[in-house]
Amino acid sequence: MSLSRSIAAAVDRLVDSQGPPTTVAAEHGPHRLSLSVTLAGPVGFSAEGLEFAVADRTDWPIDALKAWGDRLAARVTYLMEPLVILEADPAEGEVELRSQSPTARNGHRSYYQIRLGRDGTLHLGRVTFDEGTRRRRPVPFQMTREVLERLADDLVVCVG
Repeated sequence: MSLSRSIAAAVDRLVDSQGPPTTVAAEHGPHRLSLSVTLAGPVGFSAEGLEFAVADRTDWPIDALKAWGDRLAARVTYLMEPLVILEADPAEGEVELRSQSPTARNGHRSYYQIRLGRDGTLHLGRVTFDEGTRRRRPVPFQMTREVLERLADDLVVCVG
């Protein structure tokens, strides 16, 4: 079973069991995907974060991370806001992508943030910036099952 179908099935099992919030995970070949699910229903879920890892590459040079980020920004166009590379840090071995234009609502700006690590890891989360307090904080994001499957497939394709 593909990574996308495996992670969707794991979310479906959580819905069927009506279990409490938990982390669900799937693995296929060298790829591993996990979600910190806070709420799951028949159409979709809410999650605090998504982690993707590539086990067969452990030390990515910064140019390879930037290329991975470019492929992600070009392919993952179906989230709320388009993604762009914000920063590449060769010393830390990280590349950060963010939503190009954050969504503004009720004095907050929210955006997706992806961090790529030199060890072949990806973390996807959603962050909100409070205009009044000038503080950032992570917030859950919502996704349908179909978007999750598409994202899982695209993560595998983009890793190159």
